[in-house]
Amino acid sequence: MKRRRPPLRKCTRPSFRAEFKAGEGGKTAVSMARWVNTRGEKGPWSEIATATVAA
Repeated sequence: MKRRRPPLRKCTRPSFRAEFKAGEGGKTAVSMARWVNTRGEKGPWSEIATATVAA
């Protein structure tokens, strides 16, 4: 089974919404985040968060 690499996203708000295709229900979504300030300085990565995609 080939694993699809998730896209990297740049967000300007503290929350985001991920959208999945109909056939992806039941799979596990994994995400991490970190802040980048206006000077491009990066903060530490968050803990890894996982959730099951709704069917």
